[in-house]
Amino acid sequence: MRRESGTTMGDLGVGMPSDGGAGLGVLVEVPRTRDAEFTAFVRDCGPYLHRTAYLLCGDPHRAEELVQSTFERVYRTWAKVKPGTQRAYARQILVNLRIDGWRHTRRESFPGDDKIPVAPASDHAGHVVLRDELVRGLAQLPVSQRRVVVLRHLLDLPEAEVARELGIAVGTVKAANSRGLARLRDLLVAQTETIEPVAFDEQTVLDRSRAALRRRRARQAVGAACVVLLLAFGVVTRGPVPLPVVGPVVLPGGDLIARLFDGGRVERTDGFTPVPGPDLAGSTPLACPENVPGPTPARAPEAGEDVGVVVDPVVVDAADARPLSCYDVDVEAVTPAAFDDETGRPVTNDGKPMPQLGGLTETGDIWAAEGQFGPSGALEGAFVQADAHRSDGPTTSIPADTINDVVLVPYDVAARGDRVVWGETTGEQGPTRTSQVRTFQAGGEPRTLTTYEGYVWEVALTSDHALWTDGASEDERRLLTTALDGAGAPTELADHVTAVTADDDEVVAAVLGPGSADTRTTSIRLFEDLADENFTGSTLFEIEHGPSDRVLEVAVSDDLVAWTTVSDTQGTTLFVVDRRGGTDSVVRAPDESINGLRASGSLLLWNSADGEDPKGPAYLYRALPAVSGYDGPDLARFVGDTERADLAGDRVVWGEGFVPQTAFARAWLIEGTVTPTLDRG
Repeated sequence: MRRESGTTMGDLGVGMPSDGGAGLGVLVEVPRTRDAEFTAFVRDCGPYLHRTAYLLCGDPHRAEELVQSTFERVYRTWAKVKPGTQRAYARQILVNLRIDGWRHTRRESFPGDDKIPVAPASDHAGHVVLRDELVRGLAQLPVSQRRVVVLRHLLDLPEAEVARELGIAVGTVKAANSRGLARLRDLLVAQTETIEPVAFDEQTVLDRSRAALRRRRARQAVGAACVVLLLAFGVVTRGPVPLPVVGPVVLPGGDLIARLFDGGRVERTDGFTPVPGPDLAGSTPLACPENVPGPTPARAPEAGEDVGVVVDPVVVDAADARPLSCYDVDVEAVTPAAFDDETGRPVTNDGKPMPQLGGLTETGDIWAAEGQFGPSGALEGAFVQADAHRSDGPTTSIPADTINDVVLVPYDVAARGDRVVWGETTGEQGPTRTSQVRTFQAGGEPRTLTTYEGYVWEVALTSDHALWTDGASEDERRLLTTALDGAGAPTELADHVTAVTADDDEVVAAVLGPGSADTRTTSIRLFEDLADENFTGSTLFEIEHGPSDRVLEVAVSDDLVAWTTVSDTQGTTLFVVDRRGGTDSVVRAPDESINGLRASGSLLLWNSADGEDPKGPAYLYRALPAVSGYDGPDLARFVGDTERADLAGDRVVWGEGFVPQTAFARAWLIEGTVTPTLDRG
């Protein structure tokens, strides 16, 4: 193609004719090659990625290694990356690589440099003068809090996007963000430092990325050859193999090969009959001792121990929790999954995505918000769907809405019976943040209950009303409600709401009240009879606490009311009040955060993060004697690498191993029912 001198195309390279034809006044333009596009990307986004890596790991040399590894993976799939999405795609890869690093190295060390070796990025972040105290403060935060603060505030990502990139729940993001910011407020001082630029050699990065791609292809070829040899070996040795004189024998490894070929089951010929039940498919089995395990130790409060507003409680330490056993839960189904190499998400053997738990119903349906991402990591579509992981049942899938050609991101699903409610937001994709609250009932069509400029923080659901919180920040959130039939405008129930939950006919919210520099007050408020437009509510408890302490989780059932407080001095504490006048209890978890708190009768379930690991264990708490089988509470910890658990009625579901550490990492979705009462005589 020939064009007159001075006319260029932004996405084309420029070359001059070799015959020196100066009098022609022409330019010969050729399309950029893949390598030229990649090196331009390295030049433009290298400083931004290095800045992100440095804030996440705190070491400039490790940050450069992390960015180089990120570039190598981006180069591997460069042809699939859509224009305009390269930086978001690279950032997600970088964060995933850093998560793997945290799993292998729990302790981080930050340098004492006087200057932060971070270059200006191509967005507004490059114009911000970073404080040395900020990096020092980040160094003193637990890993789970540090990475949320970095992504949420320094990279300006919305909570839903942070949760998606880190593979954790929105509630975990909220808890880590609140605690991290509270800690930083105590650590930061006013002292600014200059920013030194960091440059990347694009050609060196390209050469290393090419070499890494060649090594990967060589490993894949070797791996494929090994698989072929293994299959051939399996055909021969799955046994028994007849040998002269000796007779039929099973060669070493024969049992293993038989499991691979026979779907995980080996027939026994010694008269042994296996116990009926689901194929665990490699997941961690529940302990099943001969007798019901003894209850978790409980104690009286120590002298001077703060137990808040509860009266004469018993105290349980989360560190003393016993392992979950087969007496607690009857496992009914196990769905195995493997991690997709491109998306990093677990998929079932049928190629279906494993759901992100958070919308379990009493009938066992699992509602989840799912994004459909292209090879570049860009959001191409989104759905709210139920039971998409099951190969033998129907799938209900509801596409997310679009506003001005921008796909809204669904999240924070609440489900009850045959009804589901969820929030959707444009996140950072549009010029302004637009959010919706939508609902769907089996047999009907999805309905939008409200649309507004702002952000949906949480959603909850009663039998006849949807509830949600909005606001510019966590401390400014309003609680609103509207009827599920769409009649009437949304009604504000309270402001400064830090947590909300609901059961069939009741709503409980934590409302932050005014205070001084030394103390604040949070009210636990109850709203009943919303169908009769009783929007006033009543106060159940008034809690005094420090100025940075917060109530971040609440739960309610006919039997109990529960809430968690997060304190700089005491960590996380769960308070449980028996609504029928029995014994109250307190659960101490000073080194963990609690999120996803659920109540069902006298049962509580929650997920945790332990400061260094964002995916700590889940817990099942038999809070009252009616379910514990003796005159006190009982706390059990889920076994295995539990990612998240959920509870509704007597149904329980949890994920195990939802962290891609290697190419052969596995994940499982485990479903079952909770034993109503333990028989302890």
